[in-house]
Amino acid sequence: MNLLQKPVLNPSASKFRIIPILIYSFWVTFVGSIKTVFHGVFLHRNNITKSRQKIDGVTTQWGTRIINSAKVDWELIGDLESQIPKDRAVILMCNHACAYDIPLAFASIPGSIRMIAKKELFKIPILSRALKSGEFLSIDRQNRSQAIEDLKFAHEKMKSGIRIWMFPEGTRSEDGSLKPLKKGGIRLAIDTNAIIIPIVMQDIQHILPNKKWLKMRLGQKVKIKIGEAIDCKEYSSADRHNLTELVYNRMKQLLDERS
Repeated sequence: MNLLQKPVLNPSASKFRIIPILIYSFWVTFVGSIKTVFHGVFLHRNNITKSRQKIDGVTTQWGTRIINSAKVDWELIGDLESQIPKDRAVILMCNHACAYDIPLAFASIPGSIRMIAKKELFKIPILSRALKSGEFLSIDRQNRSQAIEDLKFAHEKMKSGIRIWMFPEGTRSEDGSLKPLKKGGIRLAIDTNAIIIPIVMQDIQHILPNKKWLKMRLGQKVKIKIGEAIDCKEYSSADRHNLTELVYNRMKQLLDERS
């Protein structure tokens, strides 16, 4: 493995190409939200299996359309399914370096993927209803009693087949490097005896250099790397620091290695 090899960076696209892409992305997101509410609230409200299948299709379609509009050249490396035992809670932990990592997750990773969203997003009209209808989760760490209920709800969803997607850094990395991990996701993994799958999206930050939308690079190469599973049954709350360090090291190794 070559740790020093640098990625090939495409030139920034012109504003005349970027602005239509942004307008299209907002429209696709709006339509996706309406579809999610439609399937979750009206069509299949009494059939969670059917509703989930339909919403899985909506999120995959949304992510694929967003990624294709920016012509992202992505490659999935590693195997996910063989590492996940049946009837086990699963948490996918990924680095967070670009606005495109969420749609790329839906476009590239199989299964019923749901993010743990910021609680503020559940206050936005239409989006809030879409998040609730789509079984997206939020954990209120500022309210202990609510946090306990949120954790129970998250555990129930994971037992029912939902795969939780988390950004354990908490916020986006400005330069693409892996930031220290917050322990909230680690606590959730320990509390639910989950399987953690470390994942990184290598070079995704280059799509939007310095988070500038009008400097977008089209056709940028991104590698989604799936790491080795970590079984949290072997850890207790007292081990959360060691587990956090292990997950960080696994993710950093994936992010730094280049082939």
